[in-house]
Amino acid sequence: MSSIRVLLVDSEQLVLEGFRKLLDGFTEFCVVSITHDAASALAQLHRHRPQIVVMGLGVAGTGGVDAIRAIRRASGHVRIVILSSNQQPVYMREAFVAGANAYLSRSIDAGELRETLLAVHRDGAAFTAATAGPILQLMAGRGCGDDSPLAMLTERERQILSMVADDHETDCIAKHLGLRPKTVRNYLSRIYAKLGTPNRVQTVLYAKRSLGRQGDLATDP
Repeated sequence: MSSIRVLLVDSEQLVLEGFRKLLDGFTEFCVVSITHDAASALAQLHRHRPQIVVMGLGVAGTGGVDAIRAIRRASGHVRIVILSSNQQPVYMREAFVAGANAYLSRSIDAGELRETLLAVHRDGAAFTAATAGPILQLMAGRGCGDDSPLAMLTERERQILSMVADDHETDCIAKHLGLRPKTVRNYLSRIYAKLGTPNRVQTVLYAKRSLGRQGDLATDP
């Protein structure tokens, strides 16, 4: 099995070196490059085709959220994992809405980092114990107005979420919408990230609760 390719992005050299050394100690990962700013990250993204980008919010040259958006525009398939000492829910939500797949504390231990990155690579999104509570509390406290996570979904994502809520499998969704199953899985990864749900089961539960409150999310293709 080939190693999972990882790009590290952070404004602090010591942080980059520390996490590179940490990941190099695991056989599952291969750090393909380290860089300090969004522009260089985009260049390395095209050059090395990493499967996961691990980055801090204090990226040099631009804000971390803007960097997430730029990376997401450049590659819809790469997983983006945020490392931050700021654990306030509002920052977590901004990162997820921008396109992050996980939000980790810089104080995360080696074992939890490994398991989280593997989960992100496998499932498209992941929560740690430190971030799950704040995000779920934030979601529970919101209504279904324009600032709700559902409002952040694109039309296609809302179609897919509606079908997921009706318990359709990935292959069925792909056939109905004229997409490849892999494309549907990529859409699902982005839906998980935007809603802050860690997996398909929690996404189905969230979608069914939401559908019960505001009717059918789906729109015509």
